Amino acid sequence: MQNNIQKPTQVMTLCILRKGDEFLLGLKKVRFGAGNYNGYGGKVDAGETVEQALVREMKEESGLDLLKYELRGRMKFELTDSFKEVHIYEGQDWTGELVETDEMSPFWFNVNEIPYGKMWRSDVAWYPYFLKREYFEGETIFDESYNVKSCKIEKIG
Repeated sequence: MQNNIQKPTQVMTLCILRKGDEFLLGLKKVRFGAGNYNGYGGKVDAGETVEQALVREMKEESGLDLLKYELRGRMKFELTDSFKEVHIYEGQDWTGELVETDEMSPFWFNVNEIPYGKMWRSDVAWYPYFLKREYFEGETIFDESYNVKSCKIEKIG
């Protein structure tokens, strides 16, 4: 990472539902990342496992109950004031009715129409691994304007 300054690390989840060649992304409406398309997820609360947080966040942000999912990768993002350790999952089965929430507006995208220009600038680097179902790990360092200063990703296994 960039330096030895102590910064808090927040463990987070991210889930992208896959239905054939279609992927569910949400347009973030509030707070951190507003205006960007992203998967569904958020922070892991005290006393929760990563998978418990994944299921809870999916329900809160989409109305869906996640039944089957697979870990596709882990990314560590360094921001000016913190680290985000994000566990990225592919959602493969769910029940319930997809709804718009105060936080996210849902949109299905074909694999050839993923809106990289309206996503986090580092997503274009790790999505190819995710789309091929290859497990990956990496780290991205952002500047104060959320531009990518550096990004390393590798396929694991």
